[in-house]
Amino acid sequence: MTTHKDYDLPSVRLTAGMYALTKLSAAGLTFILVSLFMLGHGYEGGIPDGWPVSVPYAIYAYGLPAAILADALLRMFRSTTLSPALVLYAVAGYGAGLWLASEQGGDALTCGLTGLVVLLLFRLAQIAGERYPLLLPVFALFIPLLCLVLF
Repeated sequence: MTTHKDYDLPSVRLTAGMYALTKLSAAGLTFILVSLFMLGHGYEGGIPDGWPVSVPYAIYAYGLPAAILADALLRMFRSTTLSPALVLYAVAGYGAGLWLASEQGGDALTCGLTGLVVLLLFRLAQIAGERYPLLLPVFALFIPLLCLVLF
């Protein structure tokens, strides 16, 4: 009979799945917060005034890859404190805004600063999701779909 050693190591699939769920949940919570903020401002055809693209497209197509890149850099530098993470997310957010402006034809400064604010909000939403893991599926799947239907 083969004996199995009982290691307290998490599964790689479980860790990767929780990371993906946390990222999608942070993107969903960011989408909700930005959409609620934009209710007070004008929407024109699903696109906020002054934005080159819609809110979900900006968050999921530009913000999410920038956040994943920021996480990869945080892992490379082995940083666990909050302040370097916020600085790196701010730089990545500004870069995501410039990336959006170069591809979609928006104002570089406005898109860069908006990307900076949105990615900082993304990081704070990720921290909130890590503290309350039972809410991850709700913000990753159900609430963004509901917002897409309503807005």
